[in-house]
Amino acid sequence: MQWKVLTFLVCLFGFLKEFRPSEAYLSAYLTGPWKNLTVEEINNEIYPIWTYAYLVWLVPVFLLTDYVRYQPILVLEGATYIATWSILLWAQGALAFQFMEVCYGLITATDIAYYAYLFAMVPNEQYKIITSFTRAALLIGRCSAYLTGQLLVSFNLMDYKQLNIISMVSVSLAFILALTLKRPSNSEIFHSKKHDENKDVTNIEFDNKIGSSANHESPNVQKPTFKRGILFLWNELKTAYSDKSVIAWSVFWAFASCGHGQVRNYIQNLWEVITPDQQKGTIYNGAVEAFGTLISFIGVLVFGFLPVNWSRPGLSETIMAMVCILNTAGLTVMGQSTNIWVSYAVYSGFRATYHTVITLATLQIAKSLSKQRYGFVFGVNTFMALIIETLITVIVVDKVGLGVDVQTQFTIYGGYFGVIGCLFLVVAFYTVYKNGCSCRVANDKNYTVSDPEPKPEGQI
Repeated sequence: MQWKVLTFLVCLFGFLKEFRPSEAYLSAYLTGPWKNLTVEEINNEIYPIWTYAYLVWLVPVFLLTDYVRYQPILVLEGATYIATWSILLWAQGALAFQFMEVCYGLITATDIAYYAYLFAMVPNEQYKIITSFTRAALLIGRCSAYLTGQLLVSFNLMDYKQLNIISMVSVSLAFILALTLKRPSNSEIFHSKKHDENKDVTNIEFDNKIGSSANHESPNVQKPTFKRGILFLWNELKTAYSDKSVIAWSVFWAFASCGHGQVRNYIQNLWEVITPDQQKGTIYNGAVEAFGTLISFIGVLVFGFLPVNWSRPGLSETIMAMVCILNTAGLTVMGQSTNIWVSYAVYSGFRATYHTVITLATLQIAKSLSKQRYGFVFGVNTFMALIIETLITVIVVDKVGLGVDVQTQFTIYGGYFGVIGCLFLVVAFYTVYKNGCSCRVANDKNYTVSDPEPKPEGQI
């Protein structure tokens, strides 16, 4: 019963931190009378800072999360949310909002603690159900926030600043809740039971479980060392990426996540540019985000029940290529069109296809891994995605590079997905061809070793 209460509290934390009805209107708020920033300032000077900050924060926060055993990082996440919304409500000027993006980068990096905390606190047999519950809590929080914001704006009950006040209250409650959570006694890297049992990290058997449901410190626990944790990570890295399939799908996962992140980060700026002036008093960003989240959820569910053998050679690669090429067409249309409704529709479809194909990529990666390496590999893949995203941001978005306008950006993102689609199409053809050749060789071998025809009696 105790794990159920704990799961409820953590899911409530997830719901509260995601219940931010103002987030779908961030660009409109910053360019409105409250802050008086321009779209160019937001697009080329402020939003790019988030990508850089996320990249800088990710690795140290990942290590620190394990070292301090998760719960303090949940508290840090809640406190940083409060700092972020304090800046949004009371600060002025581009420099202040650049610092806000630094804070938001830290928030994004600390999200790993939310997913990992329960794995260290509950019995192993409950892993599947808590994974579903924690992700469902985030989904419900986001959908509820988007719908609430849209309704309040559409009926002229609140303006964008008042929506930010609601967001501030919600993340403050999440911070208070994080303070009440217990800290687990074990973690995967620096406080792992496996380290204590084996003494020598170089001989670790890689079946280490993520955490423990124990409530008391073990008397045999060794003092964690940074060297031990780094050696453990290095061995995990070599083992997990020794499989060529994991490498291939991780590369796709990273590139696709990068493209999705860029689109999500700058979509509000695009809408702000193409929305007619007479419609800016009533925009439907919240409804579109809620609808996109909902159909993404439905798409992932339907994908899970499709009676398809995804291991069939070339099938997964072909699906990936088709989706990327479809995204190329959609993003190019978004970059060239001045119709806000076309942009809304294409964006919803883009989100649904992304979540579906990323689920397929995750499945292909997971098939080649033991359960204990999922989080580590996906963390590395996220870091790869951020490196690519940082390069794109520097070259395309930031003023130190091309600094192009937001519509041109989306045309470039379309070309980006087109290149990925063509590469996967080549991989699909090669996989089918190679498999066909292997089948022919196998058939030839079978024919060669088959029993010869019986010879006539007396014939030598």
